[in-house]
Amino acid sequence: MKKHIFLFLFTVLLVSAKAQHFNLYTAHWYFPNNCALDFSTYSPIIDTNSSINFVNQSYQSSAFYSTISDDYGNLLFYSDGYFVYNRFHQQMPNGWGLKGGGISASGDTVAGDRYHVIFKIPNTQQYVHVVQAYHNDRKVYYSVIDMTLDNGKGDVLSKNNILMDSASLHLGVVKHTYGNCNWVVLHGLNNNKFYAFPFCGIGDTIQPVISTIGLDYSISTYTGYHPRTVGFMKFSPDGRWLAVQNTKIDEYGIDTIIQLFTFNALTGVISNPITITSNSYVERGGYLEFSQDCSKFYYTNNSSGASYIYQYNLQAGTPANILNSKVFITIPAFTYQRKFFGMQLGIDGKIYLSKMDNYSYSHYLGVIHNPDSFMPACTYIDTGLYLGQNMYGYRLPYQGIVSSYLQKPMDFEHIGACVGDTVRFSLSDSVYTVLWDFGDTANPASNGSTLYKPTHVYSQPGSYLVEAACLHYGMHDTVRKVVDIYPLTQVSLGPDVKIDSVSSVTLDAGSGYGGYLWSTGDTSQTLTVNGSGMATGVYPYSIMVTDSGVCPGYDTVLVYVNTWVGLQEPNPEQSWGVFPNPAKERLMVQIGTNWSGCEAAIYNAQGQVVHNQILQNSTTSISLDNLSTGVYFLRLSSEKQSEVKRFEIMR
Repeated sequence: MKKHIFLFLFTVLLVSAKAQHFNLYTAHWYFPNNCALDFSTYSPIIDTNSSINFVNQSYQSSAFYSTISDDYGNLLFYSDGYFVYNRFHQQMPNGWGLKGGGISASGDTVAGDRYHVIFKIPNTQQYVHVVQAYHNDRKVYYSVIDMTLDNGKGDVLSKNNILMDSASLHLGVVKHTYGNCNWVVLHGLNNNKFYAFPFCGIGDTIQPVISTIGLDYSISTYTGYHPRTVGFMKFSPDGRWLAVQNTKIDEYGIDTIIQLFTFNALTGVISNPITITSNSYVERGGYLEFSQDCSKFYYTNNSSGASYIYQYNLQAGTPANILNSKVFITIPAFTYQRKFFGMQLGIDGKIYLSKMDNYSYSHYLGVIHNPDSFMPACTYIDTGLYLGQNMYGYRLPYQGIVSSYLQKPMDFEHIGACVGDTVRFSLSDSVYTVLWDFGDTANPASNGSTLYKPTHVYSQPGSYLVEAACLHYGMHDTVRKVVDIYPLTQVSLGPDVKIDSVSSVTLDAGSGYGGYLWSTGDTSQTLTVNGSGMATGVYPYSIMVTDSGVCPGYDTVLVYVNTWVGLQEPNPEQSWGVFPNPAKERLMVQIGTNWSGCEAAIYNAQGQVVHNQILQNSTTSISLDNLSTGVYFLRLSSEKQSEVKRFEIMR
């Protein structure tokens, strides 16, 4: 008789290869003195190709910069608020005169000490550059850059369109929950209103969502001083938190207030204010930032000679608990004369800080290496990144990066990696939508899924490029990984054997395997079956072997004791079986050629179908993870035949 072979996967394999992501919009940073950083490979590399180097250097140091790259981290363009430069560091033909800059008293063109940011219009080659006007112009403008112009180098399609007539100096951009829009968030003058503008496409009528909450950003009555309308605005990468810093200068000095809000990225509504610092003329709140996993909030104070970094736990629970979670991050004593000038999260998950040490601009950026972790594991290094002797990191692109683009990239894992195994995929975070491509072109009917945790069975060994295209916190992130499916270890016990009550047989699984496990519990290469004392009948003996390869193998041989007389050999082409029985995590189904293409249905004790699939391979692994302990029935059905076998699940 021909042997019955079952190939049983007794281990689960957790495989995690390096993923390839397509979400590198923030790969290039630009700041004064021709200094730049390239994050396209995630670890920052110094770049000296920047065109930002104004004639009037005194204005250069007070400017802010914005930049955008494509999905793969290739630079597209950047701006200083007045000029727009393409990826070749050349001014775009129409890329000048943006309202974020102006003309100095000496007649030089200068960058403005105003905030601006660039974001992509979904599903187009167009980008929006929002700027807050230079000097006493309180308007907010936007320009449209079309990357199909100037032979693919891009140009300004329209510029200085008015978005808001009167606004404070606060600007934030975050993705819409569905990814089809971007929220541009501003604050009004002489009121306590936030304005969230949904940018969904050029030409749309843009009506803001207004939230009346928080401080009244009113112009100061103290003549000659700035109004309470200056400060920073930062979103958490997932868009759930909004931090706002607000500064007032009056006859008593400089007063800074920092507030946290919750933001609804679906509706644009801002709510639930938490005041971090209030009415402090001693400790001026400075720059704001969130950790990449959005669990921690950081801010620096901005007092000359005494700047510090503080951490808050956003997962502490109540507002009071969040406030009480405040931790001071230790600063090395030898750099006590410090003032921070920017704090920006990078795509690598680290937070970078520009600073002045001992009243001189520093050639180093401070780095918080693990912002997701609590102090001291967050690990701040004051000399974390050396820029070069002629470079300094004053004015990082602090307001010029969309926080959503810094969301921790989506990833996935898979369990099971053998031919015939049910491979289970799972994403590292929740998503709004996902479209899977398992890379199995030989089986197009089952090659895709829209489930968060899909499964797939590979019929052939090989390397498969698996892709998960996700909408993740309002941002499209496509993850690709190579998944290796390994062949099954081959083992053979030979043909079925016949013995009588006075003879024996030695079953041999073969040498060279890493481990052996017989159905009797023996762990040796061979197993001796002695017919003495055995009743007449047919006895199955199974072996499970492990090899240096990934996947184990299984075979079964039948030992006939005193039953060969008149025994009719069964037809292996028509036979089928299940193993193990009782089963725990999975059921192996082995079929003859006559059953190929049949439907397999599992019924519970109440007669309900709890699983069904088509069997194409001689051996198929069926996961039992979703089934509870009990009695079940497996029914195979084809056009010519139908049979049922009983099995149990015991855990």
